[in-house]
Amino acid sequence: MDRRRFLRTAGLTGAGVVVAGGAAAAYRASNVGLFPSDPSPFEAWDALEGQKPGAAEGLLAAAILASNPHNTQPWRLGADETLFVVEADPNRHLGAFDPFRREMWIGLGGAVACAEVAAPGLGFRLGEPQVVQTGPAGAGRIEAAISRVDPTPHPLASGLSARRTNRASYDPAPVPLETLQQVLSLAGEAPGVRLAIHPRDSDAGQAFAAATVSATEAINGDAEMSGDGHRWFRHNPRDVARHRDGVAVATSGLSPVMSALGQMLPPMDAATAGGYWLDSTRRQVEGAGGFGWMLVDDLDDRNAQLAVGRLWQRLHLALTGAGLAGHPLNQLPEMVDRDRQLGRSGPWAAQAAALAPEGGRLTFGFRFGGPLREVPHSARRQLDAVRLQAT
Repeated sequence: MDRRRFLRTAGLTGAGVVVAGGAAAAYRASNVGLFPSDPSPFEAWDALEGQKPGAAEGLLAAAILASNPHNTQPWRLGADETLFVVEADPNRHLGAFDPFRREMWIGLGGAVACAEVAAPGLGFRLGEPQVVQTGPAGAGRIEAAISRVDPTPHPLASGLSARRTNRASYDPAPVPLETLQQVLSLAGEAPGVRLAIHPRDSDAGQAFAAATVSATEAINGDAEMSGDGHRWFRHNPRDVARHRDGVAVATSGLSPVMSALGQMLPPMDAATAGGYWLDSTRRQVEGAGGFGWMLVDDLDDRNAQLAVGRLWQRLHLALTGAGLAGHPLNQLPEMVDRDRQLGRSGPWAAQAAALAPEGGRLTFGFRFGGPLREVPHSARRQLDAVRLQAT
């Protein structure tokens, strides 16, 4: 196993430190699967390398690499010679975190964008994706027509396998304006979506950071939200290998040593995990080169959610190509949704509105900056587990 695959599987670079305490520690490390033996949860990140032009399978191999909420991978995918399809999987959602399945559909948009970016290099072009079917509990279907073109790699294609959600601290220095302009140019625009970018130390950036931390505290204080999020937390490599989804200790932004130690501990409960998440959030907003958020007119419009997901994915790929890191921070819009679900008046809608002085509804937030630490990829379910039987 080469170094890249080892890092993806283990999620650490210095596992040896955890066995320094003796046989008991070594036994615990082995028992939780800390020493890598099965690389299959991470094989999807290398699958694009073997895809040949003219094979629609490559569109699916790219789509499953998309950024998505809490790595729930809420999709079913299909493609033939004429049609690419993404269906929502209503069983893979964040519950009270995402009561209107807004974030789920943003994740579906990310899957569409990855296929769009991979398509030219495979000799395909995807038509404008259309939401052709919606249903209860977030169910629905997106279709895009496939046509043939001469194979030409997309400018963002190199980022597909390299992209990671980096939850570690970033260099707090502002990203050079020229670099940022290049990133935004490559990401392009999305109809109906307004993108706001602010330096970390700006008034708007500090307001977003403070609201994100406060919203994280509120989520931890909501037992239903806390529990629904915690069920997607994977404590150790054995959990990762079994589920092939979720947010793991190894991908939470810890140092290699702390990651190794954390994966050896017994599984923590939701309240304990929430406390670590809050501490991490404070570090994340302090260690950021800048913040951004996306605004739409209607939070519940599936087409708008699709557009936001496509834009975020292109932006994240562009950041990756520029050697920068990106990480969604959606605690504030999640609390806005929670208040809407419960029909209560809380402070979150007003805080979100203050970040949109020109109008619009905040639906997606993120941070970006220069990475200070290499982080592993998240696990992915096998393609056969998400494949539609017929498009």
